[in-house]
Amino acid sequence: MLNHLDGHEGAQYICKVLYESLQIPVFLLDANRRIELALPSSSESAPWVHNLNELLSEIADSTKSENNSDHDSSNASIPIIRTTNFLENYILLHLPSGSSNGGSIVIGPTLYTHLSEDNMTSLMRDHEVPLKLQEQWMKYYRSLTVLNKMRLYHTAMLMYSLVTGKTLSLSELLLDTRTLEHKQPPAGSLDLDVSYRRENTWLHHEPMLEKALFHHIKNGNKAELLRVQATFSEDNYGVLSKKSHLRNKKNLAISCITLATRAAIDGGLYWEISYTLSDFHIQHIEELKDVPAVDHAILNALCDFADHVKESRMAKLSRTVALCQNYIFNHLYEELSLDKLAEVAGLNRSYLSLLFKKETGFTISDFIQFERIVEAKRLIELPGISLSDIATRLHFNDQSYFTKVFKKYTGTTPKQFRRNWESTL
Repeated sequence: MLNHLDGHEGAQYICKVLYESLQIPVFLLDANRRIELALPSSSESAPWVHNLNELLSEIADSTKSENNSDHDSSNASIPIIRTTNFLENYILLHLPSGSSNGGSIVIGPTLYTHLSEDNMTSLMRDHEVPLKLQEQWMKYYRSLTVLNKMRLYHTAMLMYSLVTGKTLSLSELLLDTRTLEHKQPPAGSLDLDVSYRRENTWLHHEPMLEKALFHHIKNGNKAELLRVQATFSEDNYGVLSKKSHLRNKKNLAISCITLATRAAIDGGLYWEISYTLSDFHIQHIEELKDVPAVDHAILNALCDFADHVKESRMAKLSRTVALCQNYIFNHLYEELSLDKLAEVAGLNRSYLSLLFKKETGFTISDFIQFERIVEAKRLIELPGISLSDIATRLHFNDQSYFTKVFKKYTGTTPKQFRRNWESTL
């Protein structure tokens, strides 16, 4: 606790403890926002940062007046979590004015999750990064430590306790951060806008229409879905962007697909299929250049969800067997065992085996094999993946066993399947 140590030495001690425990960069800034201690002593800065001291000073200064507005200057303020435009996360804690001359401790940068090559490419495109610098950017992102949100929050809470000797609840941290991040209310008045809509009878669609639409997706009923969708009036849609009609349409489409995704999951569609289907349709809509194309894309997306739900519901499985199938689908690239599935289902091995066989006609091991061959067929159609790599990734013992199982379910070998597929291109 900082009070029980000399202010200057205590702050340095806490920084060292945090760094040795977390292996994340930790900085101690003095009252003038200059770096007094950096751990590690040297590390690679972001390619876009020319002066690390200026970056940390800017972040610290931007939070100082806000964070201390409701706190006594003799006490440490609540930690602040800041995310940069480049997706880096920093935790900042302004120290009590009597400790370390009122400086600050900064932890970071970290990422919430590993960035895929596609994500990094998109980010660099957004920031118009020249081609010659892109490898340097990628190297930097790969070097960053990943702390998911909950670990980041608990790191902030730990730092607060080390400095003050007091506890800080998660809700206190998040409420304080939320207040700072969203202190500016949205433009316009809710009451005024509602009054305007009522006066001009420019009302949103009735909730029951929306409920009926997604009910038909949940049931996989495309015909009824199309009938209900045709009753929606263009005048009854909300306004999600005032600056661009095309952007407004895309935002409405994204909202609609999000709700359709949940309806499809409620209808029994594997959630990973549902989420991936959502990703594909939203990515497609983002690329469109005119409003009619977006309108068509929304309708196609809704129908696509209904079709997939209909296909999945034809099996008429119990919740237990459907749960096992969903687990198998999501964990095909991992070792799968009857014991693990019994644990997931909350049943003993023997009863689960009998139930699964009765409802699907497959033993559990055969179903896992079948799903892996379905996945193998998808991978074979992708360029640059060898057959031996596919066999290894899907946990087949060797190439010959993979070939044997593949032929059992497809009637052809993997090589023949790839050759036949390539001949159709």
